[in-house]
Amino acid sequence: MNAMYKEHSKLLTMLADLVKIDRLDIKLATELFEPVHTRKGDLLVEAGSTARYLYFINSGYMRLYYYDDGEEITTLLNNCPSGFITSFNSFITQTHSHNYLECISDCELLRITKKDVDTLYQHSQKWAEFGRKVYEQAFSCLEERTKDMLTLSAEQRYLKLLGNHPGIIQNIPLQHIASYLGIKAPSLSRIRKHITI
Repeated sequence: MNAMYKEHSKLLTMLADLVKIDRLDIKLATELFEPVHTRKGDLLVEAGSTARYLYFINSGYMRLYYYDDGEEITTLLNNCPSGFITSFNSFITQTHSHNYLECISDCELLRITKKDVDTLYQHSQKWAEFGRKVYEQAFSCLEERTKDMLTLSAEQRYLKLLGNHPGIIQNIPLQHIASYLGIKAPSLSRIRKHITI
Protein backbone atom coordinates (compact mmCIF):
# COMPACT_ATOMS: atom_id res chain seq x y z
CA MET A 1 0.00 0.00 0.00
CA ASN A 2 1.23 3.51 -0.86
CA ALA A 3 3.22 5.14 1.97
CA MET A 4 0.95 8.20 1.87
CA TYR A 5 -1.90 5.95 3.02
CA LYS A 6 0.10 4.52 5.92
CA GLU A 7 -2.50 5.30 8.62
CA HIS A 8 -5.24 3.83 6.41
CA SER A 9 -3.29 0.86 5.04
CA LYS A 10 -4.70 -1.76 7.43
CA LEU A 11 -8.28 -0.69 6.65
CA LEU A 12 -7.64 -0.52 2.90
CA THR A 13 -6.00 -3.95 2.92
CA MET A 14 -9.02 -5.39 4.72
CA LEU A 15 -11.31 -3.72 2.18
CA ALA A 16 -9.27 -5.00 -0.77
CA ASP A 17 -9.40 -8.54 0.62
CA LEU A 18 -13.21 -8.48 0.38
CA VAL A 19 -13.94 -6.32 -2.67
CA LYS A 20 -12.05 -5.00 -5.69
CA ILE A 21 -11.23 -1.36 -4.98
CA ASP A 22 -10.23 1.57 -7.17
CA ARG A 23 -8.80 5.06 -6.63
CA LEU A 24 -12.18 6.53 -5.68
CA ASP A 25 -12.62 3.97 -2.89
CA ILE A 26 -9.15 4.79 -1.55
CA LYS A 27 -9.75 8.55 -1.83
CA LEU A 28 -13.05 8.31 0.06
CA ALA A 29 -11.45 6.28 2.84
CA THR A 30 -8.56 8.68 3.35
CA GLU A 31 -10.88 11.68 3.31
CA LEU A 32 -13.62 10.32 5.58
CA PHE A 33 -11.76 8.13 8.09
CA GLU A 34 -9.95 10.44 10.50
CA PRO A 35 -6.83 9.15 12.33
CA VAL A 36 -6.98 9.62 16.12
CA HIS A 37 -4.66 8.65 18.97
CA THR A 38 -6.18 7.76 22.34
CA ARG A 39 -4.79 6.96 25.75
CA LYS A 40 -5.37 4.05 28.09
CA GLY A 41 -8.53 4.73 30.11
CA ASP A 42 -10.11 7.13 27.60
CA LEU A 43 -13.90 6.74 27.32
CA LEU A 44 -15.01 7.26 23.71
CA VAL A 45 -18.70 6.61 24.41
CA GLU A 46 -20.52 7.02 27.72
CA ALA A 47 -23.94 5.69 28.74
CA GLY A 48 -26.57 8.33 28.02
CA SER A 49 -24.59 9.85 25.16
CA THR A 50 -24.87 9.08 21.46
CA ALA A 51 -22.08 7.16 19.71
CA ARG A 52 -20.85 9.75 17.21
CA TYR A 53 -18.17 7.58 15.64
CA LEU A 54 -17.48 4.12 14.32
CA TYR A 55 -13.87 3.21 15.11
CA PHE A 56 -11.42 1.07 13.18
CA ILE A 57 -8.58 -0.17 15.39
CA ASN A 58 -5.13 0.04 13.84
CA SER A 59 -3.53 -0.91 17.15
CA GLY A 60 -4.51 -1.23 20.79
CA TYR A 61 -7.30 -2.83 22.79
CA MET A 62 -10.82 -1.63 23.60
CA ARG A 63 -13.94 -2.91 25.28
CA LEU A 64 -17.67 -2.16 25.43
CA TYR A 65 -19.36 -2.52 28.82
CA TYR A 66 -22.37 -1.52 30.90
CA TYR A 67 -23.22 -1.46 34.60
CA ASP A 68 -25.56 -3.95 36.26
CA ASP A 69 -26.15 -3.27 39.98
CA GLY A 70 -22.82 -1.48 40.14
CA GLU A 71 -20.92 -4.30 38.41
CA GLU A 72 -19.20 -3.76 35.07
CA ILE A 73 -20.35 -6.26 32.43
CA THR A 74 -18.05 -6.45 29.40
CA THR A 75 -20.03 -7.35 26.26
CA LEU A 76 -17.52 -6.74 23.47
CA LEU A 77 -13.77 -6.77 23.06
CA ASN A 78 -12.09 -5.73 19.84
CA ASN A 79 -12.27 -9.26 18.46
CA CYS A 80 -15.47 -8.98 16.45
CA PRO A 81 -16.27 -7.68 13.94
CA SER A 82 -12.59 -7.63 12.98
CA GLY A 83 -11.17 -4.20 13.53
CA PHE A 84 -14.39 -2.24 14.12
CA ILE A 85 -15.92 -1.18 17.41
CA THR A 86 -18.48 1.28 18.76
CA SER A 87 -21.76 1.15 20.64
CA PHE A 88 -23.35 -0.25 17.49
CA ASN A 89 -27.05 0.25 18.20
CA SER A 90 -26.45 3.82 19.33
CA PHE A 91 -24.30 4.57 16.28
CA ILE A 92 -26.69 3.04 13.75
CA THR A 93 -29.85 4.61 15.20
CA GLN A 94 -28.17 7.77 16.57
CA THR A 95 -29.89 7.29 19.90
CA HIS A 96 -28.50 7.23 23.44
CA SER A 97 -26.10 4.44 24.29
CA HIS A 98 -26.54 2.14 27.28
CA ASN A 99 -22.84 1.26 27.08
CA TYR A 100 -19.40 2.67 27.71
CA LEU A 101 -16.58 2.30 25.16
CA GLU A 102 -13.18 2.29 26.85
CA CYS A 103 -9.61 2.18 25.61
CA ILE A 104 -7.87 -0.55 27.60
CA SER A 105 -4.52 0.54 26.16
CA ASP A 106 -3.18 3.42 24.12
CA CYS A 107 -4.82 3.07 20.70
CA GLU A 108 -4.24 4.19 17.12
CA LEU A 109 -7.67 4.49 15.53
CA LEU A 110 -9.52 5.67 12.47
CA ARG A 111 -12.94 7.17 13.14
CA ILE A 112 -15.90 8.04 10.92
CA THR A 113 -19.25 9.69 11.65
CA LYS A 114 -22.63 8.17 10.77
CA LYS A 115 -23.16 10.95 8.21
CA ASP A 116 -19.83 10.13 6.54
CA VAL A 117 -20.60 6.40 6.55
CA ASP A 118 -23.79 7.22 4.65
CA THR A 119 -21.78 9.41 2.24
CA LEU A 120 -19.29 6.58 1.75
CA TYR A 121 -22.07 4.14 0.87
CA GLN A 122 -23.77 6.61 -1.47
CA HIS A 123 -20.60 7.27 -3.47
CA SER A 124 -19.09 3.79 -3.54
CA GLN A 125 -20.84 0.50 -4.18
CA LYS A 126 -17.66 -1.27 -2.99
CA TRP A 127 -17.80 0.43 0.40
CA ALA A 128 -21.53 -0.30 0.68
CA GLU A 129 -20.81 -3.99 0.03
CA PHE A 130 -17.93 -3.94 2.51
CA GLY A 131 -20.14 -2.30 5.16
CA ARG A 132 -22.82 -4.93 4.64
CA LYS A 133 -20.24 -7.69 5.13
CA VAL A 134 -18.93 -6.08 8.33
CA TYR A 135 -22.45 -5.79 9.78
CA GLU A 136 -23.19 -9.40 8.77
CA GLN A 137 -20.01 -10.43 10.56
CA ALA A 138 -21.09 -8.47 13.66
CA PHE A 139 -24.48 -10.20 13.79
CA SER A 140 -22.86 -13.60 13.19
CA CYS A 141 -20.41 -12.97 16.05
CA LEU A 142 -23.25 -11.95 18.36
CA GLU A 143 -25.20 -15.09 17.51
CA GLU A 144 -22.14 -17.31 18.03
CA ARG A 145 -21.32 -15.60 21.34
CA THR A 146 -24.91 -16.13 22.57
CA LYS A 147 -24.72 -19.80 21.58
CA ASP A 148 -21.34 -20.23 23.28
CA MET A 149 -22.63 -18.67 26.52
CA LEU A 150 -25.49 -21.19 26.55
CA THR A 151 -23.72 -24.35 25.38
CA LEU A 152 -20.03 -24.15 26.34
CA SER A 153 -18.50 -24.46 29.78
CA ALA A 154 -16.49 -21.54 31.18
CA GLU A 155 -13.27 -23.42 30.42
CA GLN A 156 -14.37 -24.13 26.85
CA ARG A 157 -15.25 -20.45 26.32
CA TYR A 158 -11.83 -19.42 27.62
CA LEU A 159 -10.00 -21.96 25.46
CA LYS A 160 -11.94 -20.81 22.39
CA LEU A 161 -11.03 -17.17 23.03
CA LEU A 162 -7.42 -18.16 23.68
CA GLY A 163 -7.26 -20.14 20.43
CA ASN A 164 -8.94 -17.50 18.26
CA HIS A 165 -7.57 -14.31 19.86
CA PRO A 166 -4.39 -14.95 21.89
CA GLY A 167 -3.53 -11.23 21.79
CA ILE A 168 -6.62 -10.45 23.82
CA ILE A 169 -5.61 -12.92 26.53
CA GLN A 170 -2.12 -11.38 26.67
CA ASN A 171 -3.15 -7.71 26.65
CA ILE A 172 -6.52 -7.33 28.38
CA PRO A 173 -6.85 -7.43 32.19
CA LEU A 174 -8.14 -10.67 33.67
CA GLN A 175 -11.26 -9.10 35.21
CA HIS A 176 -12.43 -7.82 31.81
CA ILE A 177 -11.86 -11.19 30.15
CA ALA A 178 -13.72 -12.93 32.98
CA SER A 179 -16.65 -10.54 32.63
CA TYR A 180 -16.72 -11.05 28.85
CA LEU A 181 -16.79 -14.83 29.40
CA GLY A 182 -19.60 -14.51 31.94
CA ILE A 183 -17.62 -15.71 34.97
CA LYS A 184 -15.94 -14.23 38.05
CA ALA A 185 -12.23 -13.38 37.99
CA PRO A 186 -11.30 -16.00 40.68
CA SER A 187 -13.00 -18.70 38.59
CA LEU A 188 -11.00 -17.66 35.53
CA SER A 189 -7.79 -17.73 37.58
CA ARG A 190 -8.56 -21.32 38.59
CA ILE A 191 -9.26 -22.28 34.96
CA ARG A 192 -5.98 -20.71 33.81
CA LYS A 193 -4.06 -22.48 36.60
CA HIS A 194 -5.71 -25.80 35.71
CA ILE A 195 -4.82 -25.41 32.02
CA THR A 196 -1.15 -24.62 32.70
CA ILE A 197 -0.61 -27.52 35.12
